[in-house]
Amino acid sequence: MPKPKKKRQPDLSRALNAVRRMVRGLRSAAEAVERELSVSAAQLFVLRELGQVPNQSVKDLAMITMTTHSTVSQVVGQLITKGFVTRTPDLSDGRRAVLRLTRQGANLVKRSRRVIQTDLIDGFDILRKSERRALANGLEKWLDASGLSRVPSRMLFDKPFLDKRGSRAGAKSGRSQR
Repeated sequence: MPKPKKKRQPDLSRALNAVRRMVRGLRSAAEAVERELSVSAAQLFVLRELGQVPNQSVKDLAMITMTTHSTVSQVVGQLITKGFVTRTPDLSDGRRAVLRLTRQGANLVKRSRRVIQTDLIDGFDILRKSERRALANGLEKWLDASGLSRVPSRMLFDKPFLDKRGSRAGAKSGRSQR
């Protein structure tokens, strides 16, 4: 067996182990949510946010969940189809639609556990401002140096929408999706 060309830094080991623990924790939490509630963790995150502050728009939810309008719109559409959320015109502004939990959605939120996204957000908030900035900068630089900076950022546990043929919506034939 050939010897490594250079000794790996202890920081690299720490960083990779931290990423592994995070991925494992995220996967475990997502699987538990799907097994127990038959919704994705992304859907539960949106339901819980909507349960805390009803009458939000998709734009409002995108800001709160720190993701894109299109991603939240897709998740909300799935929740409407499942009967957990309703979309109605805003009485004060007819151009705006507001979202509300249905009784079924509220019951699901009541019997759900805390979502891991909230744990990650709260954990990040505990860090000092300089630590938060350094962590965000470091992760972005690491992804860039690893060739992953162009991978789209989507809501955690959001499953890509499949079209009628079973293909990912918006995917070009012959192109792989990351």
